[in-house]
Amino acid sequence: MNRSRPSPFHLNTTFAVAVVVCFALLFTAGCATKSHRPFDRDAPHSTVEEREQFRDLLRRALDREALYTLVGGLKPMSTGIWHGKIDAAAPDTAEIMRVRRALAPLRSESYYADVQIFATTRDGQRHVEAYVVHRAALAAMITRESSFWSPLGITPCTHPAEVVAIVERLPKSERWRAYGLLFGYPNYAIDFFITANERARATGADVGPGKDREFYHVPTASAAESQFTWAVPLGHAERDEDRTIRERAAGILAAYRAVADRISASARPMRLVEALDRTLSPPDHVDAHQHRQ
Repeated sequence: MNRSRPSPFHLNTTFAVAVVVCFALLFTAGCATKSHRPFDRDAPHSTVEEREQFRDLLRRALDREALYTLVGGLKPMSTGIWHGKIDAAAPDTAEIMRVRRALAPLRSESYYADVQIFATTRDGQRHVEAYVVHRAALAAMITRESSFWSPLGITPCTHPAEVVAIVERLPKSERWRAYGLLFGYPNYAIDFFITANERARATGADVGPGKDREFYHVPTASAAESQFTWAVPLGHAERDEDRTIRERAAGILAAYRAVADRISASARPMRLVEALDRTLSPPDHVDAHQHRQ
């Protein structure tokens, strides 16, 4: 869990849960709707620029760790598809609007993609980042980890945008656990990361590679290390949880590489991505999808 992120904004859980109510007014009180008005940001692309920007974003997603979200839902959520900054005092949101429009094909029954505005500011700027969620994988994970999510008012039916907004504003340790679950890390690794960082905060000890941790890497299409990765104790021996994720990821990566050129050349690339996802998604994702409906 070595992602570089702004420090979490310290708001209490009561406020975080209140965010759910606000988003519920925007996204309805139940499951996400399946239809979109023709004039909103989810309408089909209407310009060459929008189509090309989407293709660039999709290519970047598939070549990085977001492959494991888009295909098979191994990671319920992935970030880093696009990132930027806005001035907190006088924000220019034009690029955010363009990216959100470009991501429209990834807002469907299967996926949800958006731009996250981080809660904290640094040097007068806010970080912004595009993310994508595999809806069925998210619902299945929330079901498995209901003891964590239920006290936050989050259920398998909660809209992904609500989940992201609540998580970003949780107290630090809860925020770390939530992101770890969203990013598909093993539970033991999430526990280690939280314990190690809380100990360092209490004692002032140094943390980092070679100090108190090393990292377990799962290869992606563009890199063998540092994209899908989590912190582990020094001298870590591969565990069953690591091996299960690595082996499933290897199958997804091999299947993607076999059709990557077809996806790049296709006029309808999402049809190929969704077909690959249906082939490689586990049965519990089908059950979770039906539950959301």
